[in-house]
Amino acid sequence: MLTWVEVSKQAIEHNLKQFKKLIGSKILLMPVIKSNAYGHGLIEVAKICQQSREVDRICVVNLDEAVELIQNGIKKPIVILSFYELDAEKIKIAIKNKTTFPVYREDQIKFLQNTAKKLNSKVKVHLKIDIGTSRLGVFPKDTLSFAKKIISAKNLVLEGLWSHFASSETDREFTIKQKQTFEMVVMELEQNKIFVPIKHTACSAATILHPDTHFNAVRLGLSTYGLYPDEKSKKIITLKPALSLNTKIIQVKTVPANTKISYGGTFITKKTTVVATLPIGYWDGLDRRMSNNGEVLIGGEKCPILGRVCMNLVMVDASKVTNIKVGQTATIIGIQGKSTISADDIAQRIGTINYEVVDKINPLIKRIIK
Repeated sequence: MLTWVEVSKQAIEHNLKQFKKLIGSKILLMPVIKSNAYGHGLIEVAKICQQSREVDRICVVNLDEAVELIQNGIKKPIVILSFYELDAEKIKIAIKNKTTFPVYREDQIKFLQNTAKKLNSKVKVHLKIDIGTSRLGVFPKDTLSFAKKIISAKNLVLEGLWSHFASSETDREFTIKQKQTFEMVVMELEQNKIFVPIKHTACSAATILHPDTHFNAVRLGLSTYGLYPDEKSKKIITLKPALSLNTKIIQVKTVPANTKISYGGTFITKKTTVVATLPIGYWDGLDRRMSNNGEVLIGGEKCPILGRVCMNLVMVDASKVTNIKVGQTATIIGIQGKSTISADDIAQRIGTINYEVVDKINPLIKRIIK
């Protein structure tokens, strides 16, 4: 195994405990492990959540992820957040295992009702409201009629009402406006004697920055993994990054000045240079924008990336490294000695967000829980 991801169980457990302290014991903590747990490993992180006393429910993006968790023995309640095909067989598996479904279309209500009826079972649903993000959800004005349709479906249980903030990291005014819209929907339902037990709107940023948005459940996404949604959050909660991405040197060579490196010769050495070749590239998730623009850690030293990142390989300047050798570990994200390269560091270099940096790590790379 030349390239691997290490995930710290202790770091994830620390982060979950910090958030449980922040929100209190009466509010449900629901980590989001969608999209391969933000690059950390779907099943691996699910097993950590399964063992955690802090975790009340586990959130995934779609039905396929829910079924995968079920088939791998995950027993904690699962909440689907976004989408699912109206596939009777998969939905039956999910219903039998008490999975909660989102609803925002009428055909979903009908299909879930018919499937649950055939199973002589009940299925919990959470009605998604669009309060201004303009993604998924019914309009506030249509919520009451949708809620009534769910309630009239005898095999459906309207357990939750929820939505999502557009910019809770940066725009408090709009976040407050969205929250007020959500509260108006809740008020209208309650005026019509519809009382929904679980209400949730808060993501990681809102959970940290806007305590008034907690309601009685929060969806903890990025920060489950020790990554901050913004700089202000660092003053409120202390998190530990859980992921490191590593590979091993497969060749070391010394090249003279005026040597072109990688495709297109976009880097030319100015002096004699020790070049280490690593078996990792953009297929693995090492962004091509790091060409001539990134660093890796070898022997605790920061080694610049030379030339273009290839599909499966990258070359770095290892001239500072003492006694460098084939088989030595190179760290793309993580810590070596006193040096650190974080997902935030990479995101800043290439003009993106820390979410994308970790999410793009190829899911076929082995995840090792430490």
